[in-house]
Amino acid sequence: MLKPVKLLICCLALLAFLGLYTASAQTVLTVREAEFRSRWAGPQEDREVTPQFFQPDGGLTEKDVGVDPSEQTTPTLSENMDRLADNFRRRLRFGPLDFSLGLSSGWEYSSQTSTGESSSSGGRSSLYSSPTLAIRYEREIGLWTVATRFSSGYTHYFNQDYTAAGQGSQRNPISMTTGFDLGYNSTRLTLNLSTSASTGSGFDTRTGSNNFQASTSTSLSARYIITDSLSAGAAASVAYTKTSDAQVATGETDQPNSNSVSLGLTTFVDYLVTPKTNVRFTLGTSKELQSLQGGTDGNRQSYDSMMMVTYQLAPKFSVDAGAGAGYVTDQDTANSEAVGLRPIYNVGINYTPTEKTYFKASYSMQGTDIRPNFSLAAGWNARQKTRLSLSVYQNQGFSSLAPDQYNVTRGALATVSQSLIKGITLSLSAGYEQSDYVSLSDSDNTNASEGPPDHFLTSATLSWRLREWASWQNSMMVTSGQSQESNSDLQTRFSTSLNLNF
Repeated sequence: MLKPVKLLICCLALLAFLGLYTASAQTVLTVREAEFRSRWAGPQEDREVTPQFFQPDGGLTEKDVGVDPSEQTTPTLSENMDRLADNFRRRLRFGPLDFSLGLSSGWEYSSQTSTGESSSSGGRSSLYSSPTLAIRYEREIGLWTVATRFSSGYTHYFNQDYTAAGQGSQRNPISMTTGFDLGYNSTRLTLNLSTSASTGSGFDTRTGSNNFQASTSTSLSARYIITDSLSAGAAASVAYTKTSDAQVATGETDQPNSNSVSLGLTTFVDYLVTPKTNVRFTLGTSKELQSLQGGTDGNRQSYDSMMMVTYQLAPKFSVDAGAGAGYVTDQDTANSEAVGLRPIYNVGINYTPTEKTYFKASYSMQGTDIRPNFSLAAGWNARQKTRLSLSVYQNQGFSSLAPDQYNVTRGALATVSQSLIKGITLSLSAGYEQSDYVSLSDSDNTNASEGPPDHFLTSATLSWRLREWASWQNSMMVTSGQSQESNSDLQTRFSTSLNLNF
């Protein structure tokens, strides 16, 4: 019975750890992120949650059925091209190191501009070309596991008057994403290091303008099994985000460059009460830092103590609940609700019956939060050719527009993908997001123009998989635009392209 008990300790400790930290770090795909990244070319290797919105086929794939050699002896032109493509792909693989190349060429129309100003009819469409590169490396070395991912895409618009994707350095956007995971797992000691980063430009619904964003996050956790029922560990995290080069309309006030940093440190002790019940006691501290152009800074810090119980209802179904006390300080707050001693709590559900079916939800108030955070990520393969995914969320953090002001964002994003006939897939997405700005001090920001308080998007993508390495994609997106008044200026984007992937 020793090994099963240790296995249960590992599973319950990991589930409790996830339940604690996914509440403070947003793990679902948001409407803001979906819109901002919608022009990025190639795969996005910095995240793995609800990726279906970014995939032309919504995550549905089909394998080509080979031809029986007895039925056909002379290769067709398409079969010869498949062989050439397969030989080319093999040359891009070097043991655990895997390279992928892609090229998308097509035409795009957009009624949107990067600054919100009207554009001439000749500047609303352009031919474009997007080369992409992806690199993956995965390997197990004894008790260690290593995985690293990198992707980059560049889009060149041939029409010099086309400014929907930005002006100047943003006009021909380049995006890069990367991720790295390192793990160590022995009988008693487990170590995990995870880091990710992304950079690129796009339309930011929070600022109501095109801008450039760079972000990176790193987390490190360690757990040591002391006895069959007792274990202890610690976790640390850091995240950095930079927003700059906002492109506003002529006559509008320039948006300030913004830098924000989030730090977290937690220690915990786990006690396995029964094979299905784990109790965890945590002590933690977190810090939120903000730096705006012009020398304005923000600083919030929290100290938390919580008791959490995780119950394993089934091998792949667990619930956790915890409560405790926290204390928050702010360098110059005037909002009494945002500081001082207060109760904290966390409730979570984790259900993953299969690799392609999942349900994860959490609701919490901890750290430097001024409103409860919640997140739900769910996916369901209703049939072999049908996939649904949903994310619902509320998150918060320092505003990128004003000093000592929080932005509280809530929204939902859903995607339905259906394989119509062999090789043809339709993917439909819809999302809605609302933002509130909560002042933490008496100072009001008068130098920045906030983006639309409400924003929605709908998109449809029809993808025809010509061959395993070639597809024809048609996409349309309609959004509520850049106006301060919701739904007063609907904006449309349509693109058609031929995509090659090796």
